[in-house]
Amino acid sequence: MELLLLRTALAPSLILIVSVVARRSGPRLGGLLLGAPTTSGPFLALMWLDGGSGAAARAAQGNVAAQLAVVSFCLAYGRLAPALRPARALTAALASAAGAGLVAAACANVWLTGALVLAVTCVGLRTWPAPADTDPVPGHARSWEIPLRMAVSATTVLLAVHSSDALGSFTGGILAALPVLPAVMAPSTHRSTGADAAAAMMRAALTAAPGTVVFLLVLHAAFAAAGPQ
Repeated sequence: MELLLLRTALAPSLILIVSVVARRSGPRLGGLLLGAPTTSGPFLALMWLDGGSGAAARAAQGNVAAQLAVVSFCLAYGRLAPALRPARALTAALASAAGAGLVAAACANVWLTGALVLAVTCVGLRTWPAPADTDPVPGHARSWEIPLRMAVSATTVLLAVHSSDALGSFTGGILAALPVLPAVMAPSTHRSTGADAAAAMMRAALTAAPGTVVFLLVLHAAFAAAGPQ
């Protein structure tokens, strides 16, 4: 029960931190926090405690596969935000993430998947000029918006936890690392502080992706080397 509560609390806690940081320090720092493995790391630790090294290795492989969906979402939303309203940009980004997720899930080699994520990230950053100004912008977020973001993220993570128990560690790893937090933060930032702030946040999250992928690959290799326990 304690592990379940900890798992469920990780995502909304991060949403709260990112929301406060983005409001006070700007969208770039908030995006870096979104792209960091702040939820994947604890999730894999809990998988290891629950199911051993074998289950954690499969979950880490699922996490790596989900990173392709994450970078595709960030790239699509960030590039489309200046031209589209939040709802349409979100729909297009989710469609891009879904297609990328299917490709990654079909790839059985975790190292090939990781290389694909890094390639997409590098091409995306090379073709996406950095914004000139990412200073904090006064927002107009409503009082209920941050609690709603936290509730959505907690519900999604809870569903992922139960799915991992029913569908296996690999599928659970994919579901746990899907771009839920960017999908919550991007449109809300877009509405409250504008398209430029949302694009800056998504680009910063994309910048953090290579480090996250390397981190997950190292954990996968460590868990796999330990063998099933």
